[in-house]
Amino acid sequence: MSSAVDRFVAEVEPTRLRPEEVERSGPGAIEVEPSTLNPEKLEPSGLKFDLFEGKSPDPDAFRVFGGWLVAQALAAAGATVDADRVPHSLHASFLRPADATLPLTYRVTRTLQGRTLSHRRVDVLQGDRIVVHLVASFRVTRPESPFDHAPSAPAAPAPDTLATLGQLLDTLRGPLRRPGLVRYNPIDMRFVDPPTWADETFTARPPHNALWCRTDGELPDDPLLHACAVAYATDLTFLDTLVLPHADTLAGRWMPRASLDHTIRFHRPFRADRWWLFDQEGTTLHGTHGTVHGRLFDAAGRLFATVGQEALFGEPVDHR
Repeated sequence: MSSAVDRFVAEVEPTRLRPEEVERSGPGAIEVEPSTLNPEKLEPSGLKFDLFEGKSPDPDAFRVFGGWLVAQALAAAGATVDADRVPHSLHASFLRPADATLPLTYRVTRTLQGRTLSHRRVDVLQGDRIVVHLVASFRVTRPESPFDHAPSAPAAPAPDTLATLGQLLDTLRGPLRRPGLVRYNPIDMRFVDPPTWADETFTARPPHNALWCRTDGELPDDPLLHACAVAYATDLTFLDTLVLPHADTLAGRWMPRASLDHTIRFHRPFRADRWWLFDQEGTTLHGTHGTVHGRLFDAAGRLFATVGQEALFGEPVDHR
């Protein structure tokens, strides 16, 4: 297991807080009285909530990577449901950038605890500001059923025949300013076709790309942890697909982007530490607003998740 995967496993689940452990002064602290942070205290709606504290895995980054926030929020939500339940969907809204130097507080509201379904709402806070809002749903695991169908996986070269991320970076003439790809990255990625930042021919292509992914080391047998790894991985390169048709116009320039939301629906059991194909389609880009969708297939060609993301794009700048 790589050191990045070790760190991901150790840190992705935030620490549950007791009321007396919550700081109420200093940057990033929640400015409320301890009594209002009691996990057994009810919200005005009558719903219980739990508190967790996390941190950025890269305090030197410009801001906290969105995939990390989604993964850690999902881990916090999952820590409040029964062990027989697995995540089946999530929707995260990115409201503000998160400062990588400040602590993160995860407030999990138990919106539903049913016989077969659990629903959780997670607000990720820095101080009194919500930076991410996530809703996640969990279901009781079910036995296999004869009623089963899904699209087939597209044809793709075997991952072992494709360049590693390190080999791809070695082919670039200039430095890559994408710290999320190269620092503390627990994901092994093998692109079927080079993304725009690695294609120095500046060739425009249809808005479609695919890559093989897996964690760079084995994970424990915890479905929640594997779902968190997929949440992290699917935010790393997803939006690059939207600019493929404009590679000739960009001519190597970078289009800044800000994710607005991220959705995942989990359909079948899977392991994030085995090869899986991330098939990406840049659905539309108009007026700086882009939407991209993706399908995730395991090595046997079974669809196990679908994902979507929206983002706003800025004017091109002269670095990757």
